[in-house]
Amino acid sequence: MGMGMEMGIGMGGECSAEAGPVCWICGAGGATLWRERALDRPLRAEDLRITDAGYGRTLRLWRCGECGFIFADGDDLARLEALYGELDDPEYDAGGEARARQMRWLIDLARRARPQARTLLDVGAASGLLVDAAAAAGLDAEGIEPSRSLAAGAQGRGLRVHHGVLPHPALAGRRFDLVALVDVIEHVADPVGLLREAAAHLAPGGALLVVTPDIGSRAARLMGGRWWHLRLAHVGYFNASTLDAALRAAGLRREAGRRARWFFPVGYLAERLERYLPIAGLNRLARRLPLVAGAYRRVIPLDLGDSFVWIAAPAGEGGDGDG
Repeated sequence: MGMGMEMGIGMGGECSAEAGPVCWICGAGGATLWRERALDRPLRAEDLRITDAGYGRTLRLWRCGECGFIFADGDDLARLEALYGELDDPEYDAGGEARARQMRWLIDLARRARPQARTLLDVGAASGLLVDAAAAAGLDAEGIEPSRSLAAGAQGRGLRVHHGVLPHPALAGRRFDLVALVDVIEHVADPVGLLREAAAHLAPGGALLVVTPDIGSRAARLMGGRWWHLRLAHVGYFNASTLDAALRAAGLRREAGRRARWFFPVGYLAERLERYLPIAGLNRLARRLPLVAGAYRRVIPLDLGDSFVWIAAPAGEGGDGDG
């Protein structure tokens, strides 16, 4: 059963009988309109920023009646690659230490799945934080990133991050023990194709690390239309069954899985909570008090249960995980 039956009314719902586009995962037609477009203008590069806090704003979304996958449509999709090429996100590296801690946690998880791994490719590498964490852990690591600005920032720090998307001439014919897709497949209009391209770069015995939000999660159900992963940049929304189906369609299978752990500065969390609670004045006061301001800079781990972290392998090489 698709996850649409699990969703709260506030998040979406079959709000139209209009015949929709073909599902990106199972190929079924006749999707139903699930959520209307939040913009009255064309999508812009700044709408796609990693640090965007416009929670609850999405493109027009459809729900597949067969598998339950939720996905966008419209002219914006044809422009995604170009828009990501123009993307600049100056605030992204401001939270560098917290993000770096999460990347180290992901690398540790991947290396426990493949202790013999020596090489890593990060697809959608942003400014290279995962590449940097992998290199610090002793892996021969490089990445690929569509944003010229973010790729240039990584290159400026001496990291091997290619500008562009898969397939890429600099990576043609090359294989890696680990290939990472961390918060990437929800941003593309052909997630199965991207999974196939990533899998084509796996060395024998290698594994794919996939991180993506779970729209069937308790957090998504509780937050409804205000869920923090409902964003303009996200054009595909997975639950466990549709993510498994996407992997199968790409010739992969889930080998192991768990929920993501995030690392946030307390001040970042407090700022983001302003979208849900009237605490802006309290935050301003807290930042003027030295003891509290110091606490706001502290980075804490948080298990929100809102995203998958799955290890996948080519079909026949792994076994089903616990999700």
